[in-house]
Amino acid sequence: MDIYERFACFYAKGAYPKYSERMAEILPAVLERFGAKPQTILDLACGEGAFARAMAKKGFQVTGVDLSPKMLQIAQERAQRENVKVEFLLQDMRSLSFEEKFDLVTCWYDSLNYLLKLEDLTRTFAGVWRALKKGDLFIFDMNTVYGLAIGWQRYPCYVQQDTYELFEIHRPIYDFEKNIATLRITGFVKEGNGWSRVEEEHKERGYSLREIRECLKEVGLLELACWGSLQEMDEPRPDSGRVWFVVRK
Repeated sequence: MDIYERFACFYAKGAYPKYSERMAEILPAVLERFGAKPQTILDLACGEGAFARAMAKKGFQVTGVDLSPKMLQIAQERAQRENVKVEFLLQDMRSLSFEEKFDLVTCWYDSLNYLLKLEDLTRTFAGVWRALKKGDLFIFDMNTVYGLAIGWQRYPCYVQQDTYELFEIHRPIYDFEKNIATLRITGFVKEGNGWSRVEEEHKERGYSLREIRECLKEVGLLELACWGSLQEMDEPRPDSGRVWFVVRK
């Protein structure tokens, strides 16, 4: 079963989409810095579509792709409810089927960390290269090794959400040999007069900056910036939990 099949309702009703909405707020300043004026955007691992809808409302032509049918269903329903036009497609970002179609490609919220093999990260970057028009940008973020191995592990068990209809607990662990973080999620969602229990296990790999850069270089994507904060546009520190890359085809 798709790991987001049952977890999608927790994701959509929780605070998770606010991150993508924040990226949509900050992105125009980043584009201005690099003199980019895109019209078409491809959003990888678009989830429930918060970023895609926000950018569409700004006048961009947006295509969102995701591997989860349930997340795409929620994304489409929300776009229709908000009367926003976004094309949502079921695709694996490791095998994108676009050729020089987009002015900008984005991938947010450590979605790339879900690729547990280096070759899968390279395949995704290669697909982005194909999808981008020459000279245009790919902007993405990833959890760092520090973020997964240290940041995630500060609390062995914590409540992520507690509302009248949802209750969600996270239990993270980290495998230092494989650089794999495992997040065990136990959730309860209200259904009628009762509650339904959901158990999922999410895995993310921590990649070093060197590994990310080697993958980008291998497919021909040129690094323009690497930041520890997208808003501040400053250099990553050793204790940065997340990094943002801006690269060009």
